[in-house]
Amino acid sequence: MTIDFTRYLAESGPRYLAIARALSQAIRQGELVPGTRLPPQRQLADTLNVSVQTVSRAYAQAERMGLVQARVGSGTWVNSQDDGREPAYLRNTEPRSEQSTIDLSIAHPICPETHEQRFRDTLAQLADMCITDVISANRPIAGLLHHREQASDWLRQRLGVPGDADTRVLCNGATHGLMLAISTVVQHGDVVLTEALTDHGLIALSRTLGFQLRGVAIDEQGILPEALELACRRFQPRAVCLTPTQLNPTGATMSEERRDAVADVLQRHDVWLIEDDVHALLEPPGLTPLTARLPLRSFHVTSLTKSTVPGLRAGYLSVPPAQFHHTLPRLRATCWMATPLVFEIAGAWLADGTVEEMASTQRELLAERQRVATRILRQHEHASRPTSLHLWLTLPVSWRAEELRLQAEQEGILLTTATPFMVEQTPAPRRIRLSLGAEPDITRLEHGLRQLAELLDDTPPPMMQIIY
Repeated sequence: MTIDFTRYLAESGPRYLAIARALSQAIRQGELVPGTRLPPQRQLADTLNVSVQTVSRAYAQAERMGLVQARVGSGTWVNSQDDGREPAYLRNTEPRSEQSTIDLSIAHPICPETHEQRFRDTLAQLADMCITDVISANRPIAGLLHHREQASDWLRQRLGVPGDADTRVLCNGATHGLMLAISTVVQHGDVVLTEALTDHGLIALSRTLGFQLRGVAIDEQGILPEALELACRRFQPRAVCLTPTQLNPTGATMSEERRDAVADVLQRHDVWLIEDDVHALLEPPGLTPLTARLPLRSFHVTSLTKSTVPGLRAGYLSVPPAQFHHTLPRLRATCWMATPLVFEIAGAWLADGTVEEMASTQRELLAERQRVATRILRQHEHASRPTSLHLWLTLPVSWRAEELRLQAEQEGILLTTATPFMVEQTPAPRRIRLSLGAEPDITRLEHGLRQLAELLDDTPPPMMQIIY
């Protein structure tokens, strides 16, 4: 193992944390690959001129961070970067039994029967229409012109995203759009900045595309302009990927003043902005996207999955004019073109006001569930937006996030900790994300929240205290 610990040991703070940070960086950059055995503690202590106890604490810290695994009689081994960080709901490939668990783990809009009926009605209408151009479509790669024109009018008028049909790309959901945008301007090994806690999909993309993702400090409005300024000076990033509206998992939403300050930093450092605006319709009209402030240096990504029905994988990517022809080959390589039938449905809904109607209903239903959650969990500190899919809950001092998740799962409640959303391999905050939309029945949701409140007021079982 050849890792340069010098820089980390020179930093202020406990030396065991410096060693753990060095291990984290080595794993992130591929210097330590999964399956590598770390040196014996005494050997590394002698090499670094520190005590064996310091190395022991460093290895224990790395294990708590999910970086390594200690095996009795065999040593300490590097985990896969995905071990322990992928949310449980992504690892579960089986359909969930309706009565088996109460799901507070997955980001999912509420799907009332009215939404399902609207979907069926639209499919019936399409069956009676002549859609030869849709079912025989093979080009243009960016999407059929009438679909892009419908999308462009909506993006400009409702969300305030600059551009026209010639700069819009249709894609299979927001994650696909993010991949296209990032791969257009970011090369393998480039640094990309984002919020210290961000959507786990972006973290997965960093591993897939091979860029270095760095987290920047956040507060209740999202990324801090001062911290972004320092990070731009230190890392000289190629791009910055931000979620200004309802950041997952915290729900942080930037004010217009914060957006101005962030845009000013990005403009002065001349870096690409990739704006993930997938939650835009969960806020009432009025917020101006960052993209509108930096139209020539920014990509805007959104979709309809969080505000209408999740199965409608209609994603919209707005591209700076000079980059459009660099994005198209990446679209062609990943899926040739987005599924035209999906955008025939989405376009009809954009044209007749169904999207805005569904989004308004979604906001009303989520607001009701946020009020229910706030009432039940009123004794526990939490942050949320009035119409957010999530609630960001601080745990009592007696609980650690992972032990609460395990105990809740035993009692039939699925939760998500902060770990999957952490960009840097640092100790996880004692927080959990509660998703309020996955349960179609609000009575079941209320029951699950009451069970969780009882758990929070209790203490961990003795076995869990021993494990930790």
